[in-house]
Amino acid sequence: MSKSVIRTSRLVLRAPNPEDLDRCAVLLGDYEVAKMLSRVPYPYDLELGRQHLARSVKRWENIADADELGFHIDHEGDLIGGVGFKKLQETPEIGYWLGRPYWGKGFMSEALDAAIGWMFENTGHERLACEAMTENQASIKVMEKAGFRPVGEVGCASVSRGETLPAIRSEMTRTDYLSSL
Repeated sequence: MSKSVIRTSRLVLRAPNPEDLDRCAVLLGDYEVAKMLSRVPYPYDLELGRQHLARSVKRWENIADADELGFHIDHEGDLIGGVGFKKLQETPEIGYWLGRPYWGKGFMSEALDAAIGWMFENTGHERLACEAMTENQASIKVMEKAGFRPVGEVGCASVSRGETLPAIRSEMTRTDYLSSL
């Protein structure tokens, strides 16, 4: 795993950097975004954001040992969201977020396709998982469009809401991905 920049027709997926903090604070500081994510507090905490970005940068410096890797998504030079993988030493789980001004434009489907391709091209993983809160139908549609298949219901702990909410877990195999190309 080495390539830290992915280009699509409209987007650039790149490693996060500390200069992204202010833009993350604006986009993730929107409750409508934060409430659908598991690990983002509301209101957005700048110090926690700074720490998260610092860890994200370090992971790219030592990819072989990383258990998580994230990409920030740029459109026309502006940060609009993120997509990342956790549990890289097990069955990786992909997660994603997009700032509200960018919803409904196909950006996340484009970014997710690119990130999934990156994962299967750069690792030996045979399976990739994804979870979305049941009420987040837009995210579930993005998962389905990407080729994920539901495998069960799980609980998703939401830091911003302080509770665990029902979620759908979906998975995709390398074979599923390759057959969709």
